[in-house]
Amino acid sequence: MITLWNASKPIRRRAASEYRRSASVLSFNHDGLEIARVRYRRRRWLPIWHIMVFTYLVLLIRLIAVADIGPAGYGVRMSEMHNGNQLERLAASIMDLDPVSRQMAMKLRQVLSLVSTR
Repeated sequence: MITLWNASKPIRRRAASEYRRSASVLSFNHDGLEIARVRYRRRRWLPIWHIMVFTYLVLLIRLIAVADIGPAGYGVRMSEMHNGNQLERLAASIMDLDPVSRQMAMKLRQVLSLVSTR
């Protein structure tokens, strides 16, 4: 038999909404028994994915900059930054060019030159 309105549902909803702010989750069985489970929420100060996205963006910016101005121009700008203030020196040490990035940038530069000539 299908009932259109169950009198116990509003009571259950009201009781459950009172406890939503607490650290436990309340639910009710079909017979009205209340079950409490502790809500486990571990929050980190700095999630790992923030560090990974930041590292990826730094590598991408460096790759695009080297592909755009070439390794010689990039080296000149990095030497200027190494002679700058403390923030510029920190940025220059982070953005220094490694051999893997140099090879990737040269491949990207070749691809971009092929695309721009067509």
